[in-house]
Amino acid sequence: MWLRGDFILPTLNGEPYSHKPPMLFWLIHAGWATFGVKDYTPRLIALGSALFSLPLIAYIAHCLRPNHPRAKDFAPLILASFLCWLAYSTTVMFDLLLGLFTLAAIAAGLRATLAPRLGWFVVCGAMLGAGMLTKGPVILLNLLPVLILMPWWRFSAHRIPLLYWYGGLALAIIISAALMLAWVYPAVERGGPAIEHALIWKQTASRMAHSFAHPHPWYWYLLLLPALFFPWGVLAWKKVWRGRPWKDQGERFCMAWFGVSLTAFSMISGKQFHYLIPVMPAVALWLVRRYAARPIGRRSLLVVGTVLILFGLMLLFSPEWCELSVSGKACKVTPRLGAALPLLLGFFLLRASQAGRERMAWLAAVPTALLLVLLTNFAVFSPQQNVQPIANRVKQLQDEGATVVNVAKYHDQYQFAGRLEKPLVVRRQPALARWVPKHPDAYLIFYVDDARNPLTGIADAVYPYRSKLALIVPAKAWLAQNRHIEPG
Repeated sequence: MWLRGDFILPTLNGEPYSHKPPMLFWLIHAGWATFGVKDYTPRLIALGSALFSLPLIAYIAHCLRPNHPRAKDFAPLILASFLCWLAYSTTVMFDLLLGLFTLAAIAAGLRATLAPRLGWFVVCGAMLGAGMLTKGPVILLNLLPVLILMPWWRFSAHRIPLLYWYGGLALAIIISAALMLAWVYPAVERGGPAIEHALIWKQTASRMAHSFAHPHPWYWYLLLLPALFFPWGVLAWKKVWRGRPWKDQGERFCMAWFGVSLTAFSMISGKQFHYLIPVMPAVALWLVRRYAARPIGRRSLLVVGTVLILFGLMLLFSPEWCELSVSGKACKVTPRLGAALPLLLGFFLLRASQAGRERMAWLAAVPTALLLVLLTNFAVFSPQQNVQPIANRVKQLQDEGATVVNVAKYHDQYQFAGRLEKPLVVRRQPALARWVPKHPDAYLIFYVDDARNPLTGIADAVYPYRSKLALIVPAKAWLAQNRHIEPG
């Protein structure tokens, strides 16, 4: 992203582009207009999405199990304590916001099955449209399976007429398409064929068939499910095959939501861990039913406690282990103190003997403890991750009229931190031989592994950058060091 005045715009290789749905950026702008241009404001969007999702899943749990009052209490607890859900609530990404709109649309659809009114389909369509404006048509995979299969999972003495139901769904889809087209059409008109290709084909069709990014085999998500739903995923193995889920309305609902969506996502070429975040509430609702029938046993605590102890030991001995790895520089600064919390909590779970509800509370505390450990360790790495000093220097050079070149792939990491009004020039190492002689007054940003690199001796400034060093080198000095390069 890059900054123009007080506005942030998506970019590609340093240049602004418009093929990302705009909802997240609109919310960022709204936050900055309200609270000022602060770096914490965009982070509140994901956190707010995670928090506002909790009353929605409580409402859905109550609709599915009105005779089980504890369901609406346990469903938010389980969802909020998925480690993946908790960790991503601290990031600036599309998926939790998409999950919020998915839950809101499903809640409106459920309400329409209880009180068949046209207004609920309008709300469902508005939420579906907001989801499309967040991440494109992918919300259809998160939402439509469970709504289309309503006659299969819905048990009711007063069934809604199917013609009315599917007519309402058609209305919702039309509303969502109209909201999406209200943005897509002007974007394509302004951007031309390049934006049309990037928006319609690259971001949608290409990802489904032969993804240009993150391709994985069809079974990739299945391997990650225990980690995705930690700590509850560690325990689900003993509950998956028990009972007859097709006899329960709530479980059929979860099967239609998560099962069909997981199958669809598995068939798509591009896969990422966080793509399943919007359908995680379905698993939380399924676990509520399973834990109500069979409370958490002592063996489950032993499993999670053992995992925590292993994680704590890994942190405790990480400096020694990193001596054997390629990431030794980063791991050597890992604080051993970070191992204390998972070790203590793990040993407590091994000895705990509380009742079922208390065991659920302790398990829900596990992801919070792990997140605190991770944030503590990230604080140690912050000097390597802090790009503010580099960004300030880039801003100073640009204000003096100099051209700044990033000699590597650029992720716009300096734009917001430096409040840059110009994008950086991006060049790879082979292209410098032709470009630099024509721009001898420019400055080049290189990334090297250590201070022994010859470029360090001609750098104007040296900054820690992740596990490397970032060097700002005058183009004239680089030319002098490479005298064999002829201008022109």
